[in-house]
Amino acid sequence: MAAKTGPSALIGWLNASQTHRVIPDLRPQVGDDAAFLRELFVSRRWQETLAAPGWNDQQRLAFLHSQADLQQQHYARHYADAAFMIIEQRGQPIGRLCVLCAEQEVRLVDVALLPAYQQQGFGSALLDAVLALADSTGKPCTLSVEPFSPARRLYERAGFEALALQGPYLQMRRVSRQPQVTGGLAMDD
Repeated sequence: MAAKTGPSALIGWLNASQTHRVIPDLRPQVGDDAAFLRELFVSRRWQETLAAPGWNDQQRLAFLHSQADLQQQHYARHYADAAFMIIEQRGQPIGRLCVLCAEQEVRLVDVALLPAYQQQGFGSALLDAVLALADSTGKPCTLSVEPFSPARRLYERAGFEALALQGPYLQMRRVSRQPQVTGGLAMDD
């Protein structure tokens, strides 16, 4: 049976699992991170709002802030038991990682980096750590991705297979590559 632990232990496990490359620091997400999470959301979605005719930058920003707030509410409602973590580099927030260790799966709910920190191997290192966690528990890893997102190629290279479209998102799954062992990590309130 897997050991039950909280987000702090998951953060320690993910950090310790990286033996072949260094990943940024992870810490629990807190209420004071709201402004950063909005900034992160805006950085991911700004280009999409440019197609909205007649909107000025202030309107785009207000729209994206409301969407970021809705995303936070959705995550809190549907992934209440997940570990929400802030990715830091030299003490500065550069992204977010959210992982749900459920009874039947390890779900990568969200991984996002500010543009300046993309394409540097951080996302791959974090994904490798989450997959190592899933493998250690003998559970598949699942996620949702937009079908045309560049991240989909990363997930396919990591062994994820496309399952089905659910709304605008493609559901993907990677089966565990190791049998379940005792002492694995699972999330608990």
